[in-house]
Amino acid sequence: MGYTRGMAMQGFASSRPVQVRRLGRVFYPAGLRLQKALAAYVAEAGRPDQLVMLEHDPVYTLGRNATPADIHVGDGFLAAQGISVHRTDRGGEVTYHGPGQIVAYPICNLRGGREDVGRLVRSLEEAMIRTAADFGVTADRLPGAPGIWVETPRGPEKLGAIGLHLSRWITTHGIAFNVRPDLAHFGWITPCGFTDKGACSLASLLGQDAPTWETAADRLQAHLLDCLALDPVPVRAPSRSVSALTWRRSQAGPQILMMLRRPEHGLWWQSVTGMLEPGETPEEAAHRELKEETGLEGTLRPMGLSHSFWVDPSIVHFPDDEPRFNTETCFAMEVPAEAEVHLEPSEHSEFKWCAPGEAQSLMKWEGSKASLALLRAELGA
Repeated sequence: MGYTRGMAMQGFASSRPVQVRRLGRVFYPAGLRLQKALAAYVAEAGRPDQLVMLEHDPVYTLGRNATPADIHVGDGFLAAQGISVHRTDRGGEVTYHGPGQIVAYPICNLRGGREDVGRLVRSLEEAMIRTAADFGVTADRLPGAPGIWVETPRGPEKLGAIGLHLSRWITTHGIAFNVRPDLAHFGWITPCGFTDKGACSLASLLGQDAPTWETAADRLQAHLLDCLALDPVPVRAPSRSVSALTWRRSQAGPQILMMLRRPEHGLWWQSVTGMLEPGETPEEAAHRELKEETGLEGTLRPMGLSHSFWVDPSIVHFPDDEPRFNTETCFAMEVPAEAEVHLEPSEHSEFKWCAPGEAQSLMKWEGSKASLALLRAELGA
């Protein structure tokens, strides 16, 4: 088949400091924003590189060489499957990201002796090859086909993909390593431009012996640090917040409470949100924020959704320029139909009850939209 051996790789000669960020689930547009922010951060001399490891929502990403024909199904079908499509500035064609896949973004400044893209690609491949080997899977390179491949009874199948962008020797995008994603989603595209090769995962190869996402991520992180010669340095943990999508029943169907933030707080429409206070559980924070912001009390239901994002310093001001991240836990809060809203005026200037479609059009952030989609599916709205 023409594999090249994975261990035939010369790594970087000297080490550099890195901050490792394990962010869990990140919506893809938020992932693009965090990469742009971290790339600007590491561009200044003396700052540590960044290694971000996360899990995306289901998404097809189009590289610079992709065409619309690389996606074989229509927009309506994709919407029904919960898959979004985004064009990016990375190299390559179309690929898939989704739950069960480890996405790693090494956002590095290659200036100062590391100006070697080929070595970077080989190092990323090597880290994935070693991770596969940790679980008894033999993977390797395939000439002319970036990423790592496994020989299966069905032929060569890709276990890990690479797609990079380089600007002034600052790297963005990175790798995607398949632990247990839904492989059916690869069948609706021409993945990475190959019509004669499939995709595999640790789960498809190992069955019940496949590791969890976290276990595989631990191994991949260790190998990335080794192959890229990166030394971890302390990093600030993400802050924690809650969203409580507040709604009520009406004769016309469910209605969503939307509140307009004052200009000094961003001037966008949202439902109830807030930061956790010391010692507080997310559930306690959701009830407290609902009461403080609206005067309401309600019935809380977890949405099974937690996601992380970069905090824009133009919205929330910080005493230094170290990037900040936040992890939000999402809830739905049903309040009595007859209850009156008593808006807390320092943060929000007005409110209105909206049908779900109108609420969706007003929402600015991915987490709010995803919460509303989950609620609408549960209510059949």
